[in-house]
Amino acid sequence: METAACYRDSYAPLLVMAVGNILRMDDGFADAVLNRLGEYDLPEEVELFDAGTSAIDLMEVFNGRKKLIVIDAVRGGQAPGTLYRFSPQEVENGALPMNSLHQVGLLETLKLGELVDCKPEETVVIGCQPEITELGIGLSEAVKAQIERASQLVLQEINQFIESN
Repeated sequence: METAACYRDSYAPLLVMAVGNILRMDDGFADAVLNRLGEYDLPEEVELFDAGTSAIDLMEVFNGRKKLIVIDAVRGGQAPGTLYRFSPQEVENGALPMNSLHQVGLLETLKLGELVDCKPEETVVIGCQPEITELGIGLSEAVKAQIERASQLVLQEINQFIESN
């Protein structure tokens, strides 16, 4: 039985969700990648969604999804512009020392969604190490240089999903 908190008639089975704040420079990475993905002719099984900075309010958006791909600025201790691919479970289990700028909200939301049966079947995070996250508009050169490559990583995830379903 579905709960009222996560009810929705239908969704595309794969959601690509950008998390970030374009007013904090490299935290706008996800928005830039989502805009790039919007230029592609994506399969109808895919929905693009800009979540802004508030992941905690998104359980309804997760409901009924087979796969969630989150794009975010992620502090993993590497050089600015480094790309990461990981699952929230890997972070939660301590296997990866990742620190998304919005990780706590996202992980809490996924956990809460699990409790009320509103969690996507699979979640993958594609992240980029930011250089500058202070107030300002525009990406650093290191992060800007990764938009196309990150878009290709998301497209690979989409293609693998489409092929397996």
